Amino acid sequence: MTGDWPTLPLRTAPVEGESIDSWIEALARRHRLSASQLLPAFGLSERARSVHRLIKVTPEETWRRMEHVAGLPSGTLLPAQLAGQSMGMTLVGGGTRFCPRCLGENGGRWLLVWRSNWAVACRRHRLLLLDNCPVCTKTPRAFLPGGVTVPPPGACSYQRLRYAPHCGTDLTSLPTTPAHPAVLAAQTWLDGLREAADRDDQDAAATLGNLPIVAYWLMTHEGVDWQGRAADLASGRAPTEVTVVNGRLPRMDAALIASVLDLSRTVLGPDDDAAVTAIRNLPTSRSTRTGTMPTGLSWYRWQAMTGPFPSRFLRAIDPDLAAMDRLRFKSPTPQAALPAGQAAADRGRFIPHLIWPDWAGRLLPVAGFHTDLFRATAATCLLGPGTSERTYRALTNRFNDRVTPAHLSVLLQGFGDLPAPTLLHVLTLFCRIATYLDTTDSPIDYQRRRVQVPTHPLITWPRWRDLALEIGSHPGDTPGKGRTSRGRLRHVQRHLLQLLTGADLGDGGHHLSFTSPGDRGNYMTFTTRMASPLRAALAGHAETILADLGIDEPVTWSPPAELADGLVLPGTDPASLDTDTIRRIVVDERRSVREAAQALGVNFEHVRFALDHLDRPERDWRPTALPRTWQRQQEMAQVATRDFFEREYVQGRRNLNDLAAETGYSRHLLAKAARTNGITLNKGKPHLVNDAVWLRDQYERQRKSTGVIAEELGISQMTVNLALHRFAIAPRPSGVHSSPQMINRLDGRLAADIRAAVEGSLQGWQRLHRFQIAMAFPTLKAAAAHLGIKPETLVVQFQRLEQDIGATLFHRATPATAQKPTERGRRLLNYLAKNHIRSLMAKSIPNDDLSKLPEHQAAAARQQFPRPRRPISPFTEIPVARLRITTALLDLLNDLMTHGDEQCYGALLITRLQRDASSTYEQLHRLRTAGWITSRIEDDDSWRSRASPIRGPGRRRTYYQLTPAGRDAAIYETARLAAHPPRRQGKR
Repeated sequence: MTGDWPTLPLRTAPVEGESIDSWIEALARRHRLSASQLLPAFGLSERARSVHRLIKVTPEETWRRMEHVAGLPSGTLLPAQLAGQSMGMTLVGGGTRFCPRCLGENGGRWLLVWRSNWAVACRRHRLLLLDNCPVCTKTPRAFLPGGVTVPPPGACSYQRLRYAPHCGTDLTSLPTTPAHPAVLAAQTWLDGLREAADRDDQDAAATLGNLPIVAYWLMTHEGVDWQGRAADLASGRAPTEVTVVNGRLPRMDAALIASVLDLSRTVLGPDDDAAVTAIRNLPTSRSTRTGTMPTGLSWYRWQAMTGPFPSRFLRAIDPDLAAMDRLRFKSPTPQAALPAGQAAADRGRFIPHLIWPDWAGRLLPVAGFHTDLFRATAATCLLGPGTSERTYRALTNRFNDRVTPAHLSVLLQGFGDLPAPTLLHVLTLFCRIATYLDTTDSPIDYQRRRVQVPTHPLITWPRWRDLALEIGSHPGDTPGKGRTSRGRLRHVQRHLLQLLTGADLGDGGHHLSFTSPGDRGNYMTFTTRMASPLRAALAGHAETILADLGIDEPVTWSPPAELADGLVLPGTDPASLDTDTIRRIVVDERRSVREAAQALGVNFEHVRFALDHLDRPERDWRPTALPRTWQRQQEMAQVATRDFFEREYVQGRRNLNDLAAETGYSRHLLAKAARTNGITLNKGKPHLVNDAVWLRDQYERQRKSTGVIAEELGISQMTVNLALHRFAIAPRPSGVHSSPQMINRLDGRLAADIRAAVEGSLQGWQRLHRFQIAMAFPTLKAAAAHLGIKPETLVVQFQRLEQDIGATLFHRATPATAQKPTERGRRLLNYLAKNHIRSLMAKSIPNDDLSKLPEHQAAAARQQFPRPRRPISPFTEIPVARLRITTALLDLLNDLMTHGDEQCYGALLITRLQRDASSTYEQLHRLRTAGWITSRIEDDDSWRSRASPIRGPGRRRTYYQLTPAGRDAAIYETARLAAHPPRRQGKR
């Protein structure tokens, strides 16, 4: 291919950094031709006289042809090609600035970098670049020189017409202006960014990409005296008229660009604090931001910005933001950024429902907050930093049902009411903890624990009794003998649940939640009085629970205290409290925790947190107390061994009374030890059914069948039937009416809806179980398909369930909304989720069906409802974004087309269309964003002409008009919908 291209007889190599048009002109001058006359030899058309087109759109093949024709080695022009094509922002209208001394020293060769809008100074000669020729007042080098004459090197080549003579002014001898040190510093900074970006430095590339946006935004500040700043940088400069329009900087001279570049260097430079201060100190004669965006930026462009500017802008406007927005953007911290990614959504896995005790102590003021609710709300606040959610409700719904948006608002407002800078430091701490959780592998996955730990029994009565007695603590009475024993075991289970999962026991969704304020007070008393050995033993048992669940994590953990460095928080670090005073008041003098808190001037919860780390021994029990008795039993186990009973009781034929008298242990303890060692004790005749009261209780009150009673006694069913006849106990009728499901009665303490659904009917538990599964699906049809049954079966079963309970349990699905339980149905689902209800259900439903409930819920979560709408295909020949057309939008388009020659404003359109104002303005906004219409604000004369003598002119009108492309799109959509009318009213 290259053999078909002739070569030129004379050679001229490009100088380093030279623009391609300058090299072409130098080569043409060597051949005594004008640059335009040389273009055909390179295969370039007349349009290539535009230097901008020559640099930007010359094909790759043409560049290689120019090298061949000019006799240059392959790749010689590649640096100029790549540099020109990658140059971002060139001078408006084309052309180049220049340094007269550089032109004189290099023989009139023009550098490519001078064509950049940001080239304002020559660092070599420390001069301000010149913008135009002083004679013709034109910017040089917008076009290659035409005609047949060759202008001398370094001369102005401007031609009023193509074959007109050149201006010819000697640009190398023009007077120059020394560059101000600030201008040289800005130019050095910018050149450094370019060099770093050429080395694939992503930060430098991002800063260069932000520079035009930031410069435009800075120019929108009407309070900045740009003309004065430019005059300070270039003395004697004449002021120019500058108007920022259409999101782009206008044509400005080097001094004015330098003043903008100097301030941009501060905003985008390496000093974060100086940049934030500069942005915050900008004059605001009119609004320079919309919400949390700088004026003039679209939402999409703002979201796509990288580099340091978004973070610095958010930090600068931090004092003006609402507390929730300050959390979302992390604006009180150097990590301020626009919300992005899933880090905030995934962070909840590593946060307990109650914030860690040590951080609760540092944050909790002396008074004014309920402790548990404070801890729950503070934990929810940790979801705020970096989240894309804009409302409190979105945070509370997915984390802790107990916390409401009002709680978050009250908490942040409460911090705001404290002396400054409490709120700032609290928000900073929340952001620091959130950033730490996002960037560091947290050792505890609380979400996994919240799912798995409730399935574990935590601690049974036998294990609790042995654990407590081994360390000398009292476990309480055996369950069933009193409310106290049940409360102590329950408190231990609650302590383990909170220790492992950070559970909020004030949330009624927990099976161990508090039932009353008194119940909560008893639990607080139990944990406050817990001795150190018992606390350590329970921590060890918690490790065993984690091992049983296959969780390899520490029992407890909290973010490091160093996150609070430099912050003044409203609370007190529990580790800094005077433990000697707490020990004297609470342990030695047995006074209340509140008295210790009053003595120390802190919240009583701070004292409770400190007691968790206070070394407290177990109490000294009386000889008859259970811990001492248990110790005697352990001592007796060393004496009353199997060999002892074989020798004395079996072979020696001595009775237990003799052995009790000899050993000093009671007959009861010896009998228990003998059975433990497998020794068969002598006893009377086998048990017979000879107790009428007992049999009547089993058969009539407990509703047991004769078969069940016989199985429990180890005798035949006929023996039990004969006993019923002997004691004149009337047998129940045979058949289904005597089935245990029909005659059994549940515990009266269970929920009334559970008893109404189960008692006196068959398959009541099955209906409840299927209701629990179906409510996870959007429709009954989807639930039936998953269960492999007909939808009619679920309809009949749920109608029977609502009839038995006497209330509607769920709202039926519609084409647009999924089914959901009513308030009564939601309470029923909460009952069914409790462990004791599940254990009752397991007796009537196969256990493998109950174990599949998480699988059913996971399948329901994968259901899509309603189905996603198909995307709209774009126009192929109309340059506007295509919209989904509704009846209301079509009416608005027809009105705009009908009154295309009139001035249409919002109130007039609302009156003509008889539509709601909010929906009409929303549709106008959609059309304007998509490019269908344009808008303009009413001018001053028209606005004042509407003024009445009393009320004044009122608000200005905004007039709307279809663009040519918008009119084409409207005509197209009207014709399409006329040919294919919609199937449903309203949707187009």
